[in-house]
Amino acid sequence: MSTAHDIMSKKLITLDSTVSAFEIAKIMDKNNVSCVVLTKNEIPQGIVTERDLLSKVIAPNKRPSELAATEIMTSPITMVSPHTPVDEIAQKMFDKKIRRVVVTDNNQPLGIITVTDFVKHLNTILSDSEDYKAELYQNLLDDYEYWDN
Repeated sequence: MSTAHDIMSKKLITLDSTVSAFEIAKIMDKNNVSCVVLTKNEIPQGIVTERDLLSKVIAPNKRPSELAATEIMTSPITMVSPHTPVDEIAQKMFDKKIRRVVVTDNNQPLGIITVTDFVKHLNTILSDSEDYKAELYQNLLDDYEYWDN
């Protein structure tokens, strides 16, 4: 059975939660990522996504240099262990209508799983699963297409 460790992306950018929205946008652009995890004392506190920047900074025409990360982050974040089965992760994402979960070990961020990671690793997930939950993954992908538009 595939686990979080098998499909997670290790390219995870973490920043201290004291940074500004402007700094977040610059780092996301520089690293070509769609989100950053905000930490306090190296423990995940929240997440800022491209959507957060659009809906909480750009659309309301706020100055990103004057907004603290904590004002735009989504919190609490959903975290899973590296040993969590992918079926359980997919169910959590579907139930909570979220597109990302952070993989942690003892509150230390190790990676991130997005709906895209399920697509990238679908063949592995299918071959590893004795009880493939086709409807669950179809629902997750349908939600992804809906939220992606």
